[in-house]
Amino acid sequence: MNYDTKNMRAALRAANLRQDFTDWLRTDADRLISAAVLLGGELWEERAAAVVDAIAFGAEPEEVVQDLDDLHRLLTLEYTDDIDSPEALCFQSVHPDDPRADDARLCAEALERGLEAIRKYAATTVKEVA
Repeated sequence: MNYDTKNMRAALRAANLRQDFTDWLRTDADRLISAAVLLGGELWEERAAAVVDAIAFGAEPEEVVQDLDDLHRLLTLEYTDDIDSPEALCFQSVHPDDPRADDARLCAEALERGLEAIRKYAATTVKEVA
C-alpha cells in the first residue's frame, strides 16, 4: 500500500469518526444537556443547549470545539478543584447510584472520542491540502 492510499484511508476514517460524533450530538442532545445540568447547573445547561442547537442548525463541530472541550472538562470533573465552585457543589449533591451519573460518564466518554476525532480530522485534512 502506498503512502497516498494510507493517507486517504486515514482521512476517510477520521471523517467518519467526526460524522459519528456529530450524529451523536444530534441524537443524544438531551442526554448531554442533562449531564451538564447535573454537574454544572443552569449556566452549563445554557452552554450545552447552545452547542447542540448550533450543531442542529448545521454548525460544524470545529465551530463549537471550545465549548465541547469545556463540557468535556465539566463532565470529567475538572472544575471541581475549588470546593466552593458551583460545579463542586453540584457534584457533591449527586448520588453515585443515580443513573444520571452514569449518563454523564457516558457523555464524557463520547465527548472525549469526539474531540479526538475532530483533532484527527483536522490533521488529515491539513496533510491532504498541503
